[in-house]
Amino acid sequence: MSVNSAQSLIGMLAVVLWLSSCAISRRRAYDMRPENRAALYQERKASPYYRMDNEHTFPIYKAPYTVNQQEGQVLFGRGAYELYRAKDATYVTATYRCPEDWWFFNFNSGWAIIDNKRGDRYMLREVEYYPTDTCFWIKDSRDKFVRFVLVFPPLPKKVKTVDFFIPSGESRFNFDGSEKHMSGLYVEDLRPKHRIPQGEVIR
Repeated sequence: MSVNSAQSLIGMLAVVLWLSSCAISRRRAYDMRPENRAALYQERKASPYYRMDNEHTFPIYKAPYTVNQQEGQVLFGRGAYELYRAKDATYVTATYRCPEDWWFFNFNSGWAIIDNKRGDRYMLREVEYYPTDTCFWIKDSRDKFVRFVLVFPPLPKKVKTVDFFIPSGESRFNFDGSEKHMSGLYVEDLRPKHRIPQGEVIR
């Protein structure tokens, strides 16, 4: 093979690899939003006299959305978290094992994803189908993995490293409401590993 032919072949291979990498990066620029559904039953709504220190005022949910296993990074010492980078929002799945038939959860509305480089805070918009700043019971889900979907504003593509920050809140005898902070989390490491194929962008 002549030198010119070899150089041409190398050049073509480089172009093919570059185009392939561009296609992959285009496909993976965004994730599809995570699957979710409401609990099949809300047995009791929150009492109008709700108090964190009175568990009889908590709302009760049965048959929540569950998955076969935890996926993602274990953060804050218990749940597994994944970050879905979509165009309209940033979705964070939080998956917890219910150790008992009755187990309460609480999501602080001050939860923020912080751009580790610039300090911009992307604040929690909602926890789909569940309240914030209110303890609620998940009933009859012992040993199941319950998954919640948290919704934040969309993260710009330039944001590569983030912090998860949960401010302090109310406490009770078995829930201290303390501030939680996980720093230096790589967005790519948090994104789901088993992504649904996105397909090509056809214009």
